[in-house]
Amino acid sequence: MHSDGSINNFNSAGFGNDFDYSFINTYLGLEYKFQIGIATFKPGIFYHGYLWSTQQFEVTDTFSKNLFLPQFTSKVEFNNSEKLNFKYKLNARFPGINQLANNFVLSNFNSVYKGNNQLENQLYHSATLSYYKFSLFKNLNLNFNTSFNKRIESIKTVSELNGIESFNTAIMFDQPEHNWMLSGRVSKKINKIRYNLSSRFSYNDFYQILNNETNLNISKSIASTIGVETSFKNHPNLEINYTKDFNTYKALNNVSNFENDQLEVILEYDFLKDFIFKADYTFDNYTNKSLDIKTTFDTANASLFYQVEDSPWGFEVNATNLFDVKFKQQNSFNAFVISDSRTFILPRIVMFKVSYKL
Repeated sequence: MHSDGSINNFNSAGFGNDFDYSFINTYLGLEYKFQIGIATFKPGIFYHGYLWSTQQFEVTDTFSKNLFLPQFTSKVEFNNSEKLNFKYKLNARFPGINQLANNFVLSNFNSVYKGNNQLENQLYHSATLSYYKFSLFKNLNLNFNTSFNKRIESIKTVSELNGIESFNTAIMFDQPEHNWMLSGRVSKKINKIRYNLSSRFSYNDFYQILNNETNLNISKSIASTIGVETSFKNHPNLEINYTKDFNTYKALNNVSNFENDQLEVILEYDFLKDFIFKADYTFDNYTNKSLDIKTTFDTANASLFYQVEDSPWGFEVNATNLFDVKFKQQNSFNAFVISDSRTFILPRIVMFKVSYKL
């Protein structure tokens, strides 16, 4: 309502939805499971008959689609502590009612969304492979995981102009897009010290539609962590981890590179039977390589807890953000924006806590 008493009628501008949506999925599947030696296989195929209808006010549209969706799983069990698993599936995912309602919706104070009741299903391949090994005698843990997804048909959010205004809507998109993730972890304990090594790599390519132009965007990231941790009964226990991150984003033929070095130290000490001391420290060296900007910051927290055995009363002194750090910095990437952002942190806080367990 304006100050002069006049009212903006959103309905006349295309806002307001009176939308009904019904969806029926009739399916029939066949799976066959068999074993060859230590390997078990289970191929399968499913027939889906989809029938759905949308109704916006007095206008009704009815749609149907038939799909054959294969899947396959296998497991190789070398022994109880060493296994290899593989899964593959062709997936179909249909839009929700919010994506179909085809009148305008105010999704944010400065963002308008308009659904599209002509949307059909997304279609994508997914495959995962995992390997696990555990040796109690050698105090060894080994994990390996990889996953791959290929989108054949997807629902893509695009911006469209309406006079001098713009709004977001969704369309069907048939260009292939890919996502690949690879991770591994090795952990071995020698006496009272455990050594850990882990690494993770991800690759993602997807298309961006902007001003009627279609552009391929690519993001890559790799992170590796090496660490040690102790497991003493009568001495302080310490955990130290060092992580190195690389992130590369390519959009509209512009490449952005980020790096981060992080050192994390965690201390825990149970002493005098009734006291528990905990502290953690993190140091980050963050670099925006594209703009040649470097930022370092470190954070620390500590607490001292006291509780007599079998007593319901507990007392704790807790301090957060001991160095009074103002912010942390990180980067992110989506279809439209490469962000190098700061997250502001609450100032140093020291609290005394009293707890009572019923």
